[in-house]
Amino acid sequence: MLASYGTSSSAQVSERRELSGTRDAAEPPRRMKVSLVTSFPPSRGDLNEYGYHLACAMRDDPRVELSVLADDTDSHIELAGFRVQRCWRFDSVFNPVRLLMAIRKSEPDVVWFNIGFSTFARGPIAAFMALTVPALTRILGYYTHITLHTVFERINLKDAGIRFPGLYRIAGRVATRLLLLSGDISVLLPSFQSEIINNYGVSADRVQARPHGMFGKVKGAHVPGSGVSGVSGVSHSGFTERIILAFGYWGTYKRVDLPLESIERIRRMVPDAVLVIAGTNHPSAPGYLESLQQQWIGHPGVRFLGYVPETELDNLFSNASVLVLPYSSAAGTSGVVHQACQYGLPVVAAAIPEIVEIAKEEKIAVEFYDPGDGGALANQLIRLLNSEDLRSSFSEQNLLAAQGTPISQVVDDYLRLFEQRVPTSKTQVTGL
Repeated sequence: MLASYGTSSSAQVSERRELSGTRDAAEPPRRMKVSLVTSFPPSRGDLNEYGYHLACAMRDDPRVELSVLADDTDSHIELAGFRVQRCWRFDSVFNPVRLLMAIRKSEPDVVWFNIGFSTFARGPIAAFMALTVPALTRILGYYTHITLHTVFERINLKDAGIRFPGLYRIAGRVATRLLLLSGDISVLLPSFQSEIINNYGVSADRVQARPHGMFGKVKGAHVPGSGVSGVSGVSHSGFTERIILAFGYWGTYKRVDLPLESIERIRRMVPDAVLVIAGTNHPSAPGYLESLQQQWIGHPGVRFLGYVPETELDNLFSNASVLVLPYSSAAGTSGVVHQACQYGLPVVAAAIPEIVEIAKEEKIAVEFYDPGDGGALANQLIRLLNSEDLRSSFSEQNLLAAQGTPISQVVDDYLRLFEQRVPTSKTQVTGL
């Protein structure tokens, strides 16, 4: 039997004070204590950027007292303005014990998990064990919420390199049911909500679709690819490059082989086109980018940047002419698309259902091509790179899309839900 919410020590103290009549009527409501379980910079782990922006929105909110329960990192320097406890390590089977100890120590009103199925581990045993933590947290009496970035049924097991897909499919469904034992789940596309409700028979009140949200301020209208100097390796002084940006975690269903194979054809029509590949290997594909870098070393139209920290993303996106998403499938929404909108960057993407849905739902300007069709990909990129008017039109539409739902508004919606779920004797979160 799962425990009810509201059994933390802070709640009991608050209730005793109210019953005894000692609570000062003029005393302002106590801030909501939120423990955010997420990968967090300077870690480069899965969803660290999204966790950072969630944390920024709560750090700046006077209604919230935030602690970040983050993954271990080799760096000894933490970002200023955050209370961070490094209490779990990627691929460790001890994560459940370490996390539960940290949660009890932080005495939160809300434990908020920002995760996908591979956030905690690459190995199946460690990943499965970590996914039991939200349910165990609820059993301990804490209100638990999960922002789930991936839906298991959307994972292409072949693209993910799974050796025993039948066994993995069973484990994935069990893991999903374990996650559903937590308090509530938010997913980032309406189709994800429908899929979970239909496959697992849960209430729509328990699984809700929420927007991804836009990070930071819109950067202002410009024609993408104007040759602004910035991140080392992105642009060179003295001439303008037409930069095709590929940015992400590479090697599974996100692969840059197709744009690499197309770059010669593109450069015949757009001589100053350069494919800039930023990001790192997916945990399931170690060595993928390094092997490609060796093959293309010295090529004037190809550049590998490696990991780009949050502080340099402004220059990275400002220099680009177009963003390319050469995906064969996807298990979740795309944070990179939302970042592109913030900078008014046109997008060329494989026509996979998740990206098509994002573009339709949020009115984002995207040129699609059939997955795996290198000729179609090249044609779409050439068309955009050769037309300043077309890029300007895409830029205007995507800047408008970026003004839709800021991450601060998304977080405010979460906080209002938390207020409804957590007993009012514990905390009161009201609009400012």
